[in-house]
Amino acid sequence: MEQLPWVQHIRYGITRPGAHEDDGVGLVRASDIQEGRLHSEEPRRISPRTHEAHARSEVRVGDLLVVLVGRVGEAALVTEEYHAWNVARTVAVIRATGPDEAAWLRLWLSSSYVRDWCARRSTGSTLQRTLNLKDLRGLPVPLPTAEARTALLRTVRAVEEKVEVNRRIAECAMSLTDALFAVEVTDRAAWPERSFGSVAHLRVGHQSRPRLDTALPSDPSAEQETALVAPADVLGKVFPYVSRTGSYLVSPDEETVCDSQSLLLAAREDGVHVVVNEVPVVPGRGVLAMHAETLADTYWLLHEVRFRSKELTAAAQGPGGRELSRRSLAATVLHWPSVSVRERFARATGELHARARVALAENEVLDKLKGGLLDGFLDGAGGGR
Repeated sequence: MEQLPWVQHIRYGITRPGAHEDDGVGLVRASDIQEGRLHSEEPRRISPRTHEAHARSEVRVGDLLVVLVGRVGEAALVTEEYHAWNVARTVAVIRATGPDEAAWLRLWLSSSYVRDWCARRSTGSTLQRTLNLKDLRGLPVPLPTAEARTALLRTVRAVEEKVEVNRRIAECAMSLTDALFAVEVTDRAAWPERSFGSVAHLRVGHQSRPRLDTALPSDPSAEQETALVAPADVLGKVFPYVSRTGSYLVSPDEETVCDSQSLLLAAREDGVHVVVNEVPVVPGRGVLAMHAETLADTYWLLHEVRFRSKELTAAAQGPGGRELSRRSLAATVLHWPSVSVRERFARATGELHARARVALAENEVLDKLKGGLLDGFLDGAGGGR
């Protein structure tokens, strides 16, 4: 990559950004790069002095940002919203001379070849996999003709525009469900007090994630193969649904498996995050599972946790407050409405959640289509490797 004439530089960001400053300069972290785009609900901000001292890693529109720690190799282009921000040490900045060149690199980084390439060269634990900047600079990049590359990018952009529409549909559906919940709880003071432990069954996951060299099943949907959900699988979700992960357990102990429509919680400094599992899963170490009696209760508790995300970090413990205490959360009080209120809320929000899931399921198909387009292009006469 570093030998490409249209790559100006490849750099990493700030090692010691200092304390957060509300009026400071935005800092892109690895966690802000999700599903091929930048997404930062609670941006970290650094002092202008720190930003000026690290001007070399300031980003501008069109730069390509690549995750170096965690989900190594995941990449996103800088949009207008993030122009003139800086980046953390966990992120690499690649600056190309033009938008087509940057778009080609982003497409290449999303390929199965590069994912495997990064996995083979990354070091460290599963949650802290690290890709050395030197390795990233040496990433092999195919060089099709400009005409062939432009034709492929045009098709890919059409696919990605549809993906963006679907993502916006899901975002609007989630915003509406959160708004409906905020309206419902305006009367919460009149409801009886209960504890989370009295309205749902809670248990903490203890299963460790398989090693990086553990082979994934050829068919993850096979009955005897159950996905393991680690904290990163919860914290890295833009939308509160999980149906597959990067790790699977073969024939796990039945007592460790969570039925579908359970809630899986994980914590970090910005709050408690929660997802609904759409298939049976095994909660990993650091994940707290919450199972309610009815789907109406599940929907209510999902939004209760989302609504009180920051407040519920009081139930977290350990280094950085990243491990939820079952006992502490089970004793946490909530106002519990009547069955009729919970069922009415579930009917309204259930349709919105269903629409969001349809949009996201279509995006999974489109993502596979995009990968197939790239693989077919590279294996065919359109440019070679």
